Amino acid sequence: MREPLLRCRVCSVVDVALARAALALVLEPADVSDEEALQFLGGVAAWALGEIGRRGEAGVVAERSEDGTALRATVADGSGAVLWSAVIESPGPWAPVGAAPAGSEVETLAAELLRTSGRAGSIAALAVERSRELAWHQRELEDTNQGVLALHAGLAEASDEQQRLLMAEREARDEAETARNRLTFLSAAGARLMTSLTRAEILATLDGLLVPRYAHGVHVWLCGEDGNLGEADTPVSRTALVAWTRRQPVDELAERGELGLPLMAGPELLGVMALSRREPVSSDDGVVLVELSRRVAASLDNARRFERERDTATALQRAMLTELPDTPGTGLIARYLPATRGMNVGGDWYDVFPRADGEFIGVVGDVTGHGIHAAVMMGQLRTALRAYALEERSPAVLLGRLHRFLDHLEPDLFATAVIVRFRPGDPAVVMAGAGHPSPLLRDRTGAVHTVELRSGGMLGLPTDLTFTDHTVELPPGSALLLYTDGLVERRGELIDDGIGRLAESFGGSSHWLSAPQTGADELLDTMLDHEDCDDDVCLLVFLAADTDAEAVPGGPAR
Repeated sequence: MREPLLRCRVCSVVDVALARAALALVLEPADVSDEEALQFLGGVAAWALGEIGRRGEAGVVAERSEDGTALRATVADGSGAVLWSAVIESPGPWAPVGAAPAGSEVETLAAELLRTSGRAGSIAALAVERSRELAWHQRELEDTNQGVLALHAGLAEASDEQQRLLMAEREARDEAETARNRLTFLSAAGARLMTSLTRAEILATLDGLLVPRYAHGVHVWLCGEDGNLGEADTPVSRTALVAWTRRQPVDELAERGELGLPLMAGPELLGVMALSRREPVSSDDGVVLVELSRRVAASLDNARRFERERDTATALQRAMLTELPDTPGTGLIARYLPATRGMNVGGDWYDVFPRADGEFIGVVGDVTGHGIHAAVMMGQLRTALRAYALEERSPAVLLGRLHRFLDHLEPDLFATAVIVRFRPGDPAVVMAGAGHPSPLLRDRTGAVHTVELRSGGMLGLPTDLTFTDHTVELPPGSALLLYTDGLVERRGELIDDGIGRLAESFGGSSHWLSAPQTGADELLDTMLDHEDCDDDVCLLVFLAADTDAEAVPGGPAR
């Protein structure tokens, strides 16, 4: 024998199926009968699967003879010791294959299933032809007992051969179907796990994935900050639980009917997944469960990092939201709610601050993107606006400066905003918008209309933008509402529909004149309807008092 045509190490049922497919490609151009090919491939697969079940891995090598007329396949254990070998001869060429066939694993296994079915079909056709030949011999020899006996013997042999071939085809089909089902399960399970962004969602998903197909009970212990693992109120020593999992290699599953799988993120132990069954666990199922545990660990690690970043972004966001100032004659109410679902925390903000001339600047804005980066960028825009407002009083000019600042500082981020300039007690309010949802104005009777601002586009766009000041009157008893899109956007719904619902709720409340804090809480409850928030929610309300009374306190952002 000379250089190998195929050399691979298999560690799972899918690896065995891929190795068999690669070896079938080696046989394809050779002058080998379909029957010989099926026996040859079946022997390699059977011995490789057996060694995986015993030791978890095996080696498969295919090499041709010096004269190129024979091919030897060898199955070895992890140390390289030969467990099984077979030789198949053909004067034809042998195709070189460096590794498993190209294409996805599912495509490779499907192609091998079709190839195996084709070989079995050819053999079945040959068996039919033999049956016809035997029928001819029966007619020729029907006058003699010797001919009758020979005919019966031939028919029996043909029937046995056909049954054997049909059984071989059925086994090959079942083997490929089983491998495909396991691969499909792992693919679907991995997709479901990776779309879950919290550990609670991942743990809830496991029960649906594993029960009752692979276990009748699933228990997960996760590492806590105290160094122990625990499930609910049942803490378990980390050392004891890790030792337990190490005493359960895959080849003991058939005896114990239970499995403890460590959930590892690199060298770090995140927890342990314990499965129990009422019957022994097959070695093939054990291989699938080990691979699933790796995907569970990766998902838990992603969720842990996501939760940490979200908590950090939320804390940073809240730390940069200011207390509202006293503005006698004009009440101020603000609310901020961080996103509770998805990585959408950070970027929404409100601010109200005084100028030296007695006027005040109010703003509600939203930075694109989410997480710590968006929260930091929001803080920089907030600080820049306060600095620019020392010299400029026009909301439009302030938006222009913020636009140039953001475009220069962070060209990959954009922002929307509405800036308002007001003097407490003065009904005239000047505002300008940059790509932000339009404010809503409510009169004392409850009638609400949209304040249409000429928007110059989102801040930070790579183009020159022009913003325009717009003046509205805020008579006594009226209210002006600024908000971010998290309050009105819903999946599958136009934003205009959300703004319409907001206007209806804003105008329908009777609390804005008597108990505005209650009105703000009622507005949030109505719009969010106790749902998890997919995005930050921020709102700022300006209330024109009926008399020159004290300002309505803004209250904490909840």
